[in-house]
Parts: sequence; structure tokens; C-alpha cells
Amino acid sequence: MKVAVTGVGGFVGGHLVRALAGRNHRLRRLVYRRRSSSGDKAHHEEVAADVHDVSSLIKAFEGIEAVYHLVGIIVETRKLTFEKTVAGGTENVVAACRECGVRRIVYLSAAGTGDEAETKYHQTKRRAEKTVIESGLDYTIFRPSLIFGPGDGFVGMLTKMITRSPVVVPVIGDGRYLLQPVYIDDLCEVMSGCLTREDCLGRIIEVGGPERLSYREILAILKRVLNKKKRNIYLPWWFMKMNAAILETFLKPAPLTGDQIKMLRSGNICDNSQLHELFDRRMTPFEEGLRKYMR
Repeated sequence: MKVAVTGVGGFVGGHLVRALAGRNHRLRRLVYRRRSSSGDKAHHEEVAADVHDVSSLIKAFEGIEAVYHLVGIIVETRKLTFEKTVAGGTENVVAACRECGVRRIVYLSAAGTGDEAETKYHQTKRRAEKTVIESGLDYTIFRPSLIFGPGDGFVGMLTKMITRSPVVVPVIGDGRYLLQPVYIDDLCEVMSGCLTREDCLGRIIEVGGPERLSYREILAILKRVLNKKKRNIYLPWWFMKMNAAILETFLKPAPLTGDQIKMLRSGNICDNSQLHELFDRRMTPFEEGLRKYMR
């Protein structure tokens, strides 16, 4: 199948392209700026396109049968906002798909997305989901929990924090909020595997790892893998909210936002029932996944 992928420069995008190539799909990678040496094989090409520019997407989707839409942002910048990039970008991708006769779209959303979401991140993700659902295209939506693996942002940030901190590791709140980390290879395997399956159509599939771990437990496992013995220091929610408000006033992007604190406090867990109904795959435990690439 001839497949286009947006967001290939991101953490998930790079891994997903390799998973799709392993299934012998003909790939078109959409990038913001095309490199002079783009396109490595006959079945793998690279084109310049921008999710904020419908005309560039229409050119990029010519002859394409299916689109994986992965573009998203975690924090807003002066140029990129959740409204513009997450909601508006998805509207543009869907419009270009319809113009070009693309039959199928696979959208990467996020666990915690829903009609009652409190944060701008999840609210715009939900708007993007509805755009996909109402598009008239065959669709599958994935809502992963915290994704980890080589090159990720979250575990990479914690690793730096643990290794660089001289004595203690800071923890926001009590550290008891639950996460369900999913290994990148597991997520990309199910995402790439859904493409030719009719039973995945019209589904919103949550994807989490096999364990629901508190933030404290995640830190303890990571310290064990890194062989670092450091104590935690617990920072009150009110203190971190105040700091986030100050940072957001002066910095774009802010290293910590009020929305991020809300999401952390709410936790991020999944219902894997549809995942297990559709895919016969053993999901990788957190420590096992870490040890695969932290050697």
C-alpha cells in the first residue's frame, strides 16, 4: 500500500516509518524541509509539506492510499499553538485527504483525551479526533499512554535529572499518580499492523503497557536500571503551580506549564481491552523495555 506519514521527524514518527517499511509498504515521508539526499530507496520517498498549508498537503498526498497523521506538540510556542497545529493541522490533513481521494487515515491521539478533558492539549486532541471521525474516511485512532524508548522525551528527561542531580531527585506532589508506560516498539507494531485490517476501522484504541505504575515506582525502576541511589524530594502542588505560572508569563515555550501539572496530577492510564481483542501481542514491561536500550 502507498502510505504517507506526517510527523516523521518526531519520536514516534521515526520508529513508525521503520515498522511500516518492515511490512513492505511504499512510504512517503512528509517533512518540513526536504533534504537534498531525500528518499533512500525506491519504496521510500521524502516530500516537503506543512500541516498548516493545505496546498502543500494536497501535493504530498497525490497517489496516496492511506495517511498516518502524527504531527502534534506537547507545549505551545510563540508560533505553534494547540489550536493551530493540533486542531487546525488535522483539519488541513483531512481536507487534503478528501481532495486527493485518500481512503484511510490513522491518527495518533493521546490517552486522557475526551469530551470532559480539562487541558488545552487534550481538548484540541479531541477536536482533532472528531475531525477524523466526521471526515467520511476509513479511520483508526490510537490513544497511547506515556510512550518510552530510545530517543523519547520523558524518560530521557528523567534520566538526565537522576544522573545530574548531586543528591536528590525532585518529585511533583506525592508521586502516587499512575502512568501506564508503553514501549515504542509495541505501539508502532500495533499501529503499523492495523493498516490492512477491516476490524480496526472506526475504532478508538487505547494503548498502554502491561503495568500501571506510580511516578514513584517509575523513578525507582529507572534508578535501579541506571544504578543510581538518590533520594526523592517532594515538592508541593501549590509550589509547582506557582512556578509554572511564572514560567509561562515570561517564557515561550515554558519548561513547565499549568496544563502539564494538571495532566500529571490526573495520571495517565488506559483501558487495553480493545487492544487485546484486536492484537495478539505481549506488551513490554517498563523495566524490560528500559534494559533493551539502556546498556
